Amino acid sequence: MNRDIWIFLFFFGLILFNWPILSIFKSTVAHYLFLAWFLFIALIFVAANYKKKKNDEG
Repeated sequence: MNRDIWIFLFFFGLILFNWPILSIFKSTVAHYLFLAWFLFIALIFVAANYKKKKNDEG
C-alpha cells in the first residue's frame, strides 16, 4: 500500500505541474503554482506521517 501512495503522488505531481493544467490557469499561474505546490507538499507530509504512524503501531 505504501508504494502505491508514492506512485500516485508522483503521477499526481506530473499531472499537476504539466502544460495542459497550467494553461487552464494562464492568467493566475503564479497563484496556482503556489497553491498547487503547497497542496503537493502537504500530501507528501500526510503520506510520510501515515507511514510512520502505521510502522509505530505494528
